[in-house]
Amino acid sequence: MKNILRVAIVAAASCSAVAFAQDDDFLEEEEKAPAAGEAQEESSDEDDGEAVAPTKPSGKLFSLLPYCRRIEGKVEVLKPASIDWELAIEDKFYPLGSCFRTSSEGDYLKLQFGKDAYVEISGKGSSFGTVPRPMGEQVRAITLLQGEVDVKLPSNFPAGAFLVTSKGFAAKNLAGDSHYVYAKMPDGDMTTIRCVTGTLDIEGMHFVANRLKAANEVKIRMANEALFTAIYGVSGDVNLVLDQGQVREKNYETGETTTVEKKLEWKLSPLTAVRIHRAVPDIGQRMAVTVMTFNAGGDLVNRCAFTEGLFEVNSGELCISKKALSDDLAKKASEASETEDSDVEDDDSGEDDGGDAESDGGSEGSGDAGESGGDDDLEF
Repeated sequence: MKNILRVAIVAAASCSAVAFAQDDDFLEEEEKAPAAGEAQEESSDEDDGEAVAPTKPSGKLFSLLPYCRRIEGKVEVLKPASIDWELAIEDKFYPLGSCFRTSSEGDYLKLQFGKDAYVEISGKGSSFGTVPRPMGEQVRAITLLQGEVDVKLPSNFPAGAFLVTSKGFAAKNLAGDSHYVYAKMPDGDMTTIRCVTGTLDIEGMHFVANRLKAANEVKIRMANEALFTAIYGVSGDVNLVLDQGQVREKNYETGETTTVEKKLEWKLSPLTAVRIHRAVPDIGQRMAVTVMTFNAGGDLVNRCAFTEGLFEVNSGELCISKKALSDDLAKKASEASETEDSDVEDDDSGEDDGGDAESDGGSEGSGDAGESGGDDDLEF
């Protein structure tokens, strides 16, 4: 029995030593390998004029644990097994699942996940958390917690290797630099996503934003229970694919009927918006969804209501009748003009009475007009 325990202890110690040795080797390789700009400068300063061969990229994207590359000011860390925040230490590895935060304007953290993969926070009240992953898996993810977060990756970073998650959506297939601003609100949160360089995708509940490019920026508003999502265009044009539920399609050549997922493509430009409302009925567990799109003028363009997984409950595209809309506006304008005419007639009748009746009637008439005008404004 003692021999078995000794073997187990030696094996565990050797595994941990190998793991940290791999991280040390990873960092040593990065320090030895100069960046492209540094290699050019060194080659130009050499007297012999020989060019330095570029270093081949390693097949290993991430180190086993995140590494605090640089810290300025006060940066705190919350480890997975801890309940209290503690000061983060530079040149130290931290387990996946740790959260990091800054406290004041001069604070700064540069956390390294791999040879060219960094996450940075700075300023007052910025925070993010690392997501635990299986050992050996070459995928890393962070969760936005508060403030501003910058992710810096190579422009040719593999698709699906790094993710930025939040409530209701996730930024995927990151390549290049991206900037995130996360703000908590009493009834939910607001997240601004800006692609600085390279590309990225955003995948959320009932929507997908494909291929955000440099200078593209969107804003996502999410309710606490994830029953409401609003997507606003801020900068550039972004292609959105919106869910419109299941529909039945019949192949008239074969006579077969199949169920397919219907999608709506929408170009999200500045001042345009998408609103998604969700509700869970009292009977059943399938979510009811309404998807609406709005143009830059605030006019409703598309609307579809459906129930997840049920092709029988799908409204299809609900068109807005322009004739009905114009008739409604004309009716309200007519009612407003009739109200104004009646107010004018009341004022004229008050002038004929003269004396105290004129003053009393004028005051009463003005009060009625003010109340009527207020009601018309609220109704309109």
